[in-house]
Amino acid sequence: MKQTLQTSIWSHRDIRLVLPARALSYAGDSIALIALMLRVSDGHGPAAVTALLLAFAVPTVATIPFAGRIVDGFDSRTVLVWSGLLQVVAGVGLAFVHDLVNTLLLVCVLQVGQAVAGPAWGALIPRIVGEQLVGRTTGTSQALIGVATLAGSAAGGLLVGAAGTRGALLVDAGSFLVLVLVARMVQTRRRPEPAKDGEQGGVMPGLRAIFGDDLLRILVPALWLFVVVGEAVNVVEVFLITRELGLGPSLYGAAGAATGLGAIAGAWYSGRLRADLGRSWGIVAGMAAIGGSCVLMGLAGNFVTLMIGATTIGVGSGMLNAATSALVVTRSAEHVRGRVIAALNGTVRSFSILALLLGGAAGALLGPRATFVTCGIACAAAAAVAGAFVLRVKDSELEAVSH
Repeated sequence: MKQTLQTSIWSHRDIRLVLPARALSYAGDSIALIALMLRVSDGHGPAAVTALLLAFAVPTVATIPFAGRIVDGFDSRTVLVWSGLLQVVAGVGLAFVHDLVNTLLLVCVLQVGQAVAGPAWGALIPRIVGEQLVGRTTGTSQALIGVATLAGSAAGGLLVGAAGTRGALLVDAGSFLVLVLVARMVQTRRRPEPAKDGEQGGVMPGLRAIFGDDLLRILVPALWLFVVVGEAVNVVEVFLITRELGLGPSLYGAAGAATGLGAIAGAWYSGRLRADLGRSWGIVAGMAAIGGSCVLMGLAGNFVTLMIGATTIGVGSGMLNAATSALVVTRSAEHVRGRVIAALNGTVRSFSILALLLGGAAGALLGPRATFVTCGIACAAAAAVAGAFVLRVKDSELEAVSH
C-alpha cells in the first residue's frame, strides 16, 4: 500500500489542488465560448464569428516571444496569480460589455493571460510530481479537462438560457478566481534560474530546444500536422453529416460528443504509457488512428460508421496530444521549459489558424467527403514516416538524448 501511494499522482497535495481547479477553468472557458458565440452571432454575420475565433487564437501566437520568458524569468506563484487575475478582470469585463469591438479586445486580454498561465502550470507540474510521473499526470490532466470541457459545453447553453450571457460569463470569471486562489495555496514553487550559455529570451530558445532534440524534431511536427488535419476537417464536418449523410443537428452533436469522449479515453490511456519510447509509439498510433478514421468518415454511408470514425479520431487525438505534451516537458531542460511550452502552444495555435483557412478552401474545392479522405491519407502517410523514424531509435539512444 505504501508503494502504491508513493507512485500515485494523487499522493501529492498540490496536484489534488491543481488538476481539479484547472479542469474547472476549462469548463468555464467552454461556457464562455458558447455565451460569446451566441452573443456575437446575434445581430452579426459570419465575419464577426470568424473574428471572435481569431481573437481566441491570435494572442497565443503573438505572445510567443515573451510569454515563455515571463514564465522562466519570474517566480511561478507571482506569474500564476497575476496572469489569473488578468483573466478574472477580462472575464468580468466581458460580462458587462455588449459591443463587438470591446468583446474582441477583452477576449484578446483573456487569451494573453492564458498564454502565460498555460506554460506556467505546465512547467510547474514536473516540480510537483517529479519527472517519473509527468506522463501519468499529463494524461490524467487532459482527461479531466476533456470531461470538464464537455460538461461546460453542455452547461453553456443552459446557463445562457437561465441567466443570460452575463451570468454565464461571470461563471467563467469565477472559475479563474478559483484558479488564482489555488495558485496562492500551492506550496511548490518554480523560481528563475540564470540563463545558460548566453541564452536569450523569446521564441528561439523554445524552438531551438524542440528541434535540437532527436525525437521532438520529428514528433512535434507530427502534432502540427494533426492540428492542420483535425481542424481542417472540423470546418467541413457539419456539411458531411447534415448534407452528405442527411442527418440532423442532434446527430451532428452526437458525433461531436463521441469525439470528445474518445479524446478523454485516449488521454487517459496515454498517461499509462511508460518512458519516451512508449509515448513515441503513442504519438504514431494516434496519428494513424486519426488518418484512418478521417478516411472512414469520408467514405461513411451511415450513422454507425460515422460514429466509429468520430470516436476513433477522438481516441487518437487524445493520445497524440497527451503523449506529445509529456515528451516535450520531460525532454526539455528545466530552466527553459516555460519557453518550450509557450513555443509549442503558440505554434499549435498558428497551425490552427492555418487549418481554418485550408479547411474552408478544401471544402469549397473538393467537397466534404474528399476533404476528409485527403486529410486522412496525409495524416496516415505522416504516421508511417514518423513510425519508420521511431523504429530506428533504440531505448539507449532515447535515454542518451533525454534532458
